[in-house]
Amino acid sequence: MNDEIKTSEPVRITGEDVESRVCSLSEAKSIAEAKGMDLIEINSQASPIIVRIASYEKMMYEMKRSAKKAKQNASKPLKEVQLSANIAAHDIETKANKAKEFIEEGSKVKVVLSLKGREMARRDENKKSLLDFITIMGDVATPESMPRDEGNRTIVILKKK
Repeated sequence: MNDEIKTSEPVRITGEDVESRVCSLSEAKSIAEAKGMDLIEINSQASPIIVRIASYEKMMYEMKRSAKKAKQNASKPLKEVQLSANIAAHDIETKANKAKEFIEEGSKVKVVLSLKGREMARRDENKKSLLDFITIMGDVATPESMPRDEGNRTIVILKKK
């Protein structure tokens, strides 16, 4: 920033109310001083080095704010859809449409197949409704892993394709 930038090469200046162009470092510093702003090094690896004329405090505030917003958007909740072994085909489609909405919002969907009593004796046959649900969701989502059994429930988590 400002006097900490050391280079003998010309620099490319950018910023609001500034025409992007290549000039000497001393000329860039004088432009920044005339505007009452700071000269901030953006990319030292580029040729020529890129510097921006802006308020350093304002730029840091906006970077922190955008990082905070990105962090909030990254942690979407896990939504859950429950199925049963003898669910009707139309009900599966209705639940799949709702799950598609969740996935388009950016959430992951946890699909839970609950088995009761004698349904657990024929677990493989009763997983058919879960597999039908996964195939309906195939155009929007993919399973993170194979369905896993946990007691009387079979769980699979779907994520956006």
